[in-house]
Order: sequence, then C-alpha cells, then structure tokens
Amino acid sequence: MSLQFLDIVQVFGWLEMAATLFSTFSRTMIPLRAASVLASIAGGLAAALGGSLSALIEHAVLLPVDLIRLREMTRLIASVKSASETDLNVEWLQPFMHESRHEEGSILFSKGDAADAAFMLVEGAIDLPEIGASLAPGALFGEMAMFTKNGRRTATARCRGHCRVLKISYGEFEQLYFQNPQFGLYLMRLIVRRFEANLDHARQQAGPGAQTPFASEA
Repeated sequence: MSLQFLDIVQVFGWLEMAATLFSTFSRTMIPLRAASVLASIAGGLAAALGGSLSALIEHAVLLPVDLIRLREMTRLIASVKSASETDLNVEWLQPFMHESRHEEGSILFSKGDAADAAFMLVEGAIDLPEIGASLAPGALFGEMAMFTKNGRRTATARCRGHCRVLKISYGEFEQLYFQNPQFGLYLMRLIVRRFEANLDHARQQAGPGAQTPFASEA
C-alpha cells in the first residue's frame, strides 16, 4: 500500500474525527446533523479505502438516518418561517403530533385545568362554550396556556360530533425549540399573528366603538 494512499485514508479519518467532535459540541440540531452527515461520508470513505467492512456498514446505516433528520428539521424551520410571514397555517406541526379520536360530547379539557398540550382539529368541530366560539378542522388550540403565568385553560373544549384530533405536548414543543431555537422565534411570531387575528375578529364582532375584552386562547 503506497504512502500516498495511506495519506488519503488518514485525511478522511481526520476529517471524520473533526466533524464528529463538532457534532458532539453543537448545541442546535441542524449543525449537529450536518456535521454528522459529513462525518459519515468521511468515515465511510476512510473505511472503504482502508478495507474496514464493519466501519463501512456503520456509516452506510448512519448516513441516510442523518440525512432524513436533517431534511425534517430544515423543512420544519422553513415551514414555520413561511407560516409566520404569510398565513396562519400550522399543518407543518402534524408530523410531530399524535392522533386520537373522540365521540360526541367528549371533553378534551375543561376551564381551569392545568394545561400540558396543544391540539389540532382534523375532523369534526370543537365548541368553546365559555367564549361562544366553535373551531373548524385545521384549527390549532390550547397552545397559548404554554406561555401564560398560571398555565391554566381559559375555556372548555368539547367535541361536537365525532372528532379526530392531533396532540403535541408542551414538552415536545420544548424539545423542538431546544433542537433549534430558530423554531421558537418563528413559532412565537406565528402565535402573535394568530392572537392579533383573533383580537381583530373580536373587535369586528363587537362593532364600532364597543369595548373588546382581551382575547385569549384555550
């Protein structure tokens, strides 16, 4: 084996080590995954050139996983950013939520309950009797309590007809934020925009000159 060939293998080995160290100390998910992809490519090339079958198999398995995770996170950030700047669509959250089905009259939560999750309605309708509102499919609700002082529900959420609902815990929200703080920034922008839209709607319903109460979400 020539000296030049060994030098090439060593270069890939050093590159793998540098990328692995960077990913280890990275605090956010996108740089971590990008470094892991680079480490897998460099490590795989070093393994292939050096004849290490076990290392080659290891990197061949890790590379597609890291690529998929990197793609998921970059798409999430792009979707939230687009929603925060254009419309109020929150369908980008669906891959991170868990589905449940509920019968007519089922109570998802009651006013005053401690809040620990947000919901998205997929099918059916949700009534909020205390504020005289009804939610249609596509609505995100229950997320505002995550940012309030007492973390309590401000209204009851009751199913009207058969409902299919997606749920994400506040803990899972926090995990997405810590994986990439940019997600938290765009999420806050989106929530503020939704709050402003709700407040404008309440003012329109109240009519000109009427005193509108401070709007809130369940």
